[in-house]
Amino acid sequence: MIDRTSEAPGTARAVHPPRSRQVDAGYLRGFEAAARLGSFTAAASELALTQSALSRQIQALESSVGVALFVREGPRVRLSPAGEQLAGVVRQALLNLDAAVEALRAVPGRPRVQITTFASLASMWLIPRLADFQAAHPEIDIAVDAFDNVSDLDASPIDVAIRRLHAGHALASSPGTQFLFAETITPVVSPALRLPVEGPLDLDDLPRCVWVDDVRTVASPPIARSNLQALSWSGWYAGLGRPMPEPARWLRFNYTYQVMQAAVAGQGVAMGQIGLIRDLLAAGTLIAPLPQRVDAGYGYYLAVRTAAAQRPEVQAMVDWLRRQFAAWMEIPV
Repeated sequence: MIDRTSEAPGTARAVHPPRSRQVDAGYLRGFEAAARLGSFTAAASELALTQSALSRQIQALESSVGVALFVREGPRVRLSPAGEQLAGVVRQALLNLDAAVEALRAVPGRPRVQITTFASLASMWLIPRLADFQAAHPEIDIAVDAFDNVSDLDASPIDVAIRRLHAGHALASSPGTQFLFAETITPVVSPALRLPVEGPLDLDDLPRCVWVDDVRTVASPPIARSNLQALSWSGWYAGLGRPMPEPARWLRFNYTYQVMQAAVAGQGVAMGQIGLIRDLLAAGTLIAPLPQRVDAGYGYYLAVRTAAAQRPEVQAMVDWLRRQFAAWMEIPV
């Protein structure tokens, strides 16, 4: 399946005046997936639709609201200003809806904790450790929501959130939020990677290598001063006070865990987030060949919804997470 639109790349499609009837809620899943993935094809695949069916849903939604929600850029799409405005509302609404359905499905009388974090931390850190919590608390049901946007916990059904935030973010200083650790970044490689240099890799050798990166750091428009930029190659070079050179080749993916998978597979040099990959470094699966490490200006925070903080099952999850993170930070890298 290939994304095809009749509009010129970099333009928003024209739409008719808005219809008077309500927006079809069935179109919102496709809109949210396309907004998150930046591709109609990827969104269609995730939702088990054809690309043409997904495109028709988006066009119908745009016709309903009367404004263009996406700017088409070849095979990729990005949100228009109107789409940005709608996307945050839709994500939160779908999150609340899914949480309500999960609550209805839960076994009556069983304690339940709903936890959220961004997708890469869920895949690389949380999920591999949950068996330990389940063994200690088999009576507690767990629901994990992996999404990147930072929502207002007190206005959501989420009990516990793990977020990577700038120190100035409102959630970082709100009651019920605990600082866990700061994030630092440095290039990492697989020991099996065949480098284009003899001997140890140094700073001046990096431009001769393939660089693995998150495609969202070069999204259009740029994600200025976001955690993606701060945690990227450009953020690392900025932290060193050096201009960023152009590498031999780029290899880009949608998510951090995909970037790390590519690095482990020996496909290039990746910008490693030490907070996420301590076990890979400790095991020697990845190595950090350069001494230069940069404080990204972001930290990991544990936040608890005020209304849920006193529930025993939530307290058990929070205590377990604190212990897990404390042990995590003791791993030498």
